[in-house]
Amino acid sequence: MDISSCADLIPNLIWIVPIAGGALSVLAVKTGGNVRNGVAIATGLITALLAASLFLLPEFSKYTLNPAANGIYDDITLCGTTATWIQSLNLNAGVLVDPLTAVLANVVAWVSLLILIYSLGYMKGERNLTRYYFLMNFFIGNMLLLVMADNFLQLFLGWEGVGYCSYALIGFWHTDEKQYWVGKEGETALGVPEAYSPSHAGMKAFVMTRAGDIAFLIGILLIFAYARTFNFRDLYAMLQSGSTSNWAHSLSSVRLFVPSAVLIFGGAIGKSAQFPLHEWLPDAMAGPTSVSALIHAATMVNAGVFLVGTIGPLYVAAFSGLSIVYPFFLAVAAIGAFTTFLAATQAMVSDELKKVLAYSTVSQIGYMMLALGVAGLSSEANFSFGFTAGFLQLISQAIFKAGLFMCAGWLIHVAGSKNMSDMGGMRKLRITYFSMLIVALALAAIPPLSGFWSKDSILSAAYSAGGVSLVFFGLGLATSLLTAFYSIRMIGLIFYGKPSANLEKAEHGEHGLQEAPATMWVPFGILAAGSVILGIAYFLGLQGKLGNLFSSYLVFWGVQSTYSINYLADIVPITLSLAMIAVGAVLAYLAYVRNSLNPVSIIGEQGLLSSGYKFFQNRWYINAIYYKLFAYPILKGSYWLFDNFEEKVIDPINITWPDIGSGISSGLRRLQTGVEEEYVFAFGAGIVLLIVVLVFIVGI
Repeated sequence: MDISSCADLIPNLIWIVPIAGGALSVLAVKTGGNVRNGVAIATGLITALLAASLFLLPEFSKYTLNPAANGIYDDITLCGTTATWIQSLNLNAGVLVDPLTAVLANVVAWVSLLILIYSLGYMKGERNLTRYYFLMNFFIGNMLLLVMADNFLQLFLGWEGVGYCSYALIGFWHTDEKQYWVGKEGETALGVPEAYSPSHAGMKAFVMTRAGDIAFLIGILLIFAYARTFNFRDLYAMLQSGSTSNWAHSLSSVRLFVPSAVLIFGGAIGKSAQFPLHEWLPDAMAGPTSVSALIHAATMVNAGVFLVGTIGPLYVAAFSGLSIVYPFFLAVAAIGAFTTFLAATQAMVSDELKKVLAYSTVSQIGYMMLALGVAGLSSEANFSFGFTAGFLQLISQAIFKAGLFMCAGWLIHVAGSKNMSDMGGMRKLRITYFSMLIVALALAAIPPLSGFWSKDSILSAAYSAGGVSLVFFGLGLATSLLTAFYSIRMIGLIFYGKPSANLEKAEHGEHGLQEAPATMWVPFGILAAGSVILGIAYFLGLQGKLGNLFSSYLVFWGVQSTYSINYLADIVPITLSLAMIAVGAVLAYLAYVRNSLNPVSIIGEQGLLSSGYKFFQNRWYINAIYYKLFAYPILKGSYWLFDNFEEKVIDPINITWPDIGSGISSGLRRLQTGVEEEYVFAFGAGIVLLIVVLVFIVGI
């Protein structure tokens, strides 16, 4: 594997520019809000152009397949820069440009730019916009740092930056007015309230994703303990050396090779909202819709997919085969398949528009994980087909999901309600209607839109893998029916039928039903057009070109797997998928567009269908169980400590010996300052201290 030099500045600027732009937007506010907004948009545009320029680097002209060499790529080079970070620990900082990072950097940058433009109209008149634009740019920069990093530790820093921004943006309306709450007030499951304030939702996202992050950190520290490096290229070079004492064999000798991969996958489970750490994402809808679009389409939830796409090939290359690492891919596929079905059942019954889209995101990410998992359950020669299918779905999802959220933001604004039952008959908004119809059909995987080709590639990969993958294929197939159903149901409830009383009131109000301003409809119109163009491009050869590009990425890490498309060979999974899509779409059309079926009378008030509906509506009771097992006992313990320690021990000390109490209190306040920067510094210092202890004291 040859590491060649490339333009040093561009790959680094891709993640530095948005972070610097966020800081500049704070300074620019002194000259006026328009200047601040302009700085934020200009930063996004520059970042997107820099990302696009990656494909102009000389290295990318060498990604060509040589058929005569039996699928071996000629003159493969990596483009990257490295600088010494902590020399004593052999820690370097750098960026790495390869086919995967280049494609994902462009997806993140261009979709984020459209979301920033959309924000000009959507967030107009809101308070705290300086904080908003700073966090949005910081969010984008950290996601790009995560994608571009050439080592696990730097990736983890971007990972945590993304986590912090999501927490702050989900809780953006931290004053917690009822209009910003997610869920219906008064609804409960097992006695647990199902409505949450923005600050509660932000904290929930922070806590649940931290659980995965801890597992991720343990996993990469295990690798460092045996490899003494976090760098991807160094890790692979050790594997190529042929030494039986390399990090992979050392981990395997103590039965930690697969567990380290599963622990790292734990981080992906948290960030990408996969079972069992999926419950934070539906409640993250308490944030602004533009934030929801950014989290769901361009940044945070895709981070986990990228992580699996990074470690999967590295672990396959470790033993030149898939047998040893089979349990890891089995776990990825199983969790992905179950999650995609789990979330689709909840989207099918939800009335809250943004929650339907949130559940669909969890489900679509599940499809991506399923694809990456079955890639490892196939033969090494077929690895690239499932691998590519997962990232084709990521690209498709980024486009149509951002469009869906943008359309939803305007519809909620016009209707004055987040519930689809308060809408209906909104086809007068022609641009929004046609845009949302297109992206919803892409979500439903209706051909020839982009979602069809990527989703059928995933199902074909699962079908061709055989064995236990056929079970995962069945779950994915069932989810195709559910996805088509809830997508058409959403369109029917919003745009067809009679306008609700709430909507009639809004229509006869001061402004009536107005189309979105250009700053809002142009971005989601572009994304709707993009779903059509991308779908046609997939059919005309783009899918094969991306497959070859990702195959060249796999060659970097020693996975020899060429990409090929054979629609005739995949006729069975494609036919079954189309049949399931047709059944789901027709049922939803009859029930919610034609209104010739009455879902209420079919479900009834008692019986199996009614119980199932309630079960799905209450989120399989998973959310309620989590609160009863984890949240409530901690709260109860906190109250007990307050009653029995704070009031009975601390308060008497303060009263009897005020100087002692004051000294203790002052000392504790120095530890808990509330200044986030100090907490970040303490966290980083703790990681460094832990590494020093492991290396110099424990001696591992």
